[in-house]
Amino acid sequence: MSTFRHVLMLRFRDDATENQIEELYRGWARLPDVIEEIERYEFGPDLGLGQGNPDMALVADFDSEEAWRAYQNHPEHLVLVEDLVRPVAAELIRVQYLVED
Repeated sequence: MSTFRHVLMLRFRDDATENQIEELYRGWARLPDVIEEIERYEFGPDLGLGQGNPDMALVADFDSEEAWRAYQNHPEHLVLVEDLVRPVAAELIRVQYLVED
């Protein structure tokens, strides 16, 4: 059996405010409560240990690609992306891969 993993790394715009970033984190924290397809969901700011790292990362696990697609298209996720991610994002790096159990 395998787990479908989604990883997002984000670099914030120079003009992103602390309030916007905190609001984004609160929005991400709500998603596991409203999107049942999420099996595991973790995110946090970069610790600043490496020069040039993105500002934060998110890791989400799903049972299948179909579950991930349901998450991607869920109305709560779409609103979060439009209202909270896009205004602060200078760069988004995404990858999906399978983790063998």
